Formats: sequence, structure tokens, C-alpha cells
Amino acid sequence: MSAVPQTLETRVPPLEVHESRDFRSYHAFLRAARNYIEGPLLIQMYDRYERETTRPDAKPPADWREAEAILDGGIDYALYNWYYRNLQRFKYHRPSLGIFATLDAQREQLERQLEETARNTPPAQLRLNPQLELPEYFRYVPFHQHTGGVTHDSLDGIAYEIGRRTTVPAHMDPNGIYRILFDALPQRRYAKVLDWGTGHGAALLTWHELHPESELHGVDLSAPCLKLANQRAQEQGVTLFLSQQDLEHLDYPDATFDLIFFNFMLHELPPANTPALLREACRVLKPGGVFGGHEFHLRPGDPFQNAIQRTHAWTNNETYATPWYDTPIADWARAAGFSKTSITTFDRLNRSIKRPQGTPVGANYWNLYVFEK
Repeated sequence: MSAVPQTLETRVPPLEVHESRDFRSYHAFLRAARNYIEGPLLIQMYDRYERETTRPDAKPPADWREAEAILDGGIDYALYNWYYRNLQRFKYHRPSLGIFATLDAQREQLERQLEETARNTPPAQLRLNPQLELPEYFRYVPFHQHTGGVTHDSLDGIAYEIGRRTTVPAHMDPNGIYRILFDALPQRRYAKVLDWGTGHGAALLTWHELHPESELHGVDLSAPCLKLANQRAQEQGVTLFLSQQDLEHLDYPDATFDLIFFNFMLHELPPANTPALLREACRVLKPGGVFGGHEFHLRPGDPFQNAIQRTHAWTNNETYATPWYDTPIADWARAAGFSKTSITTFDRLNRSIKRPQGTPVGANYWNLYVFEK
């Protein structure tokens, strides 16, 4: 495909979801509750854990299972998991104030605008495949408690976009996490870039802000997400080449891209499929090309964090997160054809919760993955 201008001369009107003051207040409350469980409540759990593991007669936990056995005896741990499960459920499913109810009340207008923009988009810029057979690992899993997944309803892309935005504090840039990733990737010129699981397209548009010279491609299984990504691109006058494809069977020629980046994708993939997905990503990269992204993981030598991290898989429908922690991803990447594999602690994303007394609590742990062909 030949290079084209990355900025369009015409733009479409923005697609806007009306959010009432009650809706915004409700989701601000859910954010505050989330901050509570990841701050004061987490500290309370760790204080109890520390007391029980530092008694003279106590044996330090050898792994997350022993840490979990200690945590499981407290009401704070039960409350933490109840919050983690139900705050997400309240976000999507609350009558009138939930995301689904809010979108359904505006369905006709939102669907009409998405379809009109898609219909007027050049075919090369939005390639949808209604006959695409979705992989079973994707078809039957309601990731993040998004009922039905992100492929069954025409407004799933918008629901996903709002769900992501309402997770971060209102004063923060929801695309800041993409900027942090792009700063951490090897700094060089990338003429042709692929977003591996592009979702609603925010990462690609953020890349364009930083690197307007790149030709930008995005691939995803979800047609509703791709239609929204196309809508947002058209609103900003940015040319994206979006296509609905299975990442395991891409239709791009060999050696097409200089960079493939991803965000939080590896924990969404079953280990049975991951080696083939890596082989396909390597195939479409040019020699010397980079495959890179960030992902959460377990902190080595920290049974408390490991136990807490694993609960997120169970409470938030992260079906493949638990086996992801045991995936030999570097070995599989080398077997797929990557000549260099780098896995480093992503310090800019890792944060600790301060305690009035004692060491900070390490609640999060992230790695940066950079594989080169």
C-alpha cells in the first residue's frame, strides 16, 4: 500500500454520548471507591499481613498460596474482592446510570452516526469482515465483565471507550499510559506501524500526535471497536488503516511493518494460541523491526502482591491472566523468530502505596516487553 497523507482535509462531526450530571457523579463515586480499595484498604490488608508474618513464631510465606491463606482469614480481604468485582459490575450494569443503560437510551443516534461515518470511509481505511470466524477464546469470554464481550453489540466500542476513561481519575489524561509506553520503546523512525489489538483506536491516535510521519494500521477482532476507532480518526482528520482480522492469521505480506506495539494484550491470550500469535507478528515485521508493549505481571519475591494480583483475574473476568503469569514468553518469542528479547521492569508504571509507618505497599507490577526481529 502506498503512503498517503496522514491528515485528512475534511472531518466528521464528533460522536458524543450525553452524560448527565448524575451519570458523571455516579462514576466519580465509583472511581473514588476504587481509589479507596487500592489505597487505605490495601494498606489495612498489608498491615494485618505484616503482623501475622513477622510474629516470632511465624514462618514467612513461601509463595502466593501461603500469602493468600493468611489474607483469606480477614474481612478486609473479602471486602477488597467484593469491591473489585462489584464496582466494575456497577459501572456497566446499573439501571439508568450504568454505561449500558446510558448508551441504550441514545442507541438510534449513536448507531446512525457510526454507520454513516463507516459508509463514507474509503474501503482501504476500514476493512470489516462479517464472515470472520472469531476464535473461541475471544468469542465466549466477557472480558472485564463487559457482557457479551466487545463484538456482539453495535455500541460495544463506545462502551469500552467509556469504561476505560471512567477508570482513571477525571483530571488525568486517559491516553497518558500510551505516551509512557511510546517513550519507552526504542527511539527510531518507524515508517509503518501496526497497533496489535487496536480497540477504540486511542493508542494509534496518540502515536499520530507524536509521530505524524508514520503510516498507521490497526487490527482487531471487534467490528464495533473498529468502527469507533474509524469515527475518532475521522473526527480528528487522521488517516488510519483499520481492519478486522484474527491476529493469528493476518493478511499482510511478509515484512510489512517497522513496529508492532500492543497495550495489555498478552494477558488476554490463552497460552495455547500465544506461540502462533507471536509467529504471525514476527512474520509481518521487517528485519530489525520491533514488537513491543507493556503488561502487568507478578513481582518476583513478593507473595503478598502475587496473591492480590491473582485475585484480579478471578474478580474481573480476566480469564487468561492466571496462566499468563507462568508463560515462558521470552522462550516462545525466540522460537517464533525474534532474535532479541528484552523484558524489563516498567518502573514508570509501577507504583507503591505509602503507609504512615513502615515500607510502602507494592500494589502493582508491570513489565516492558521489547522483541526485535
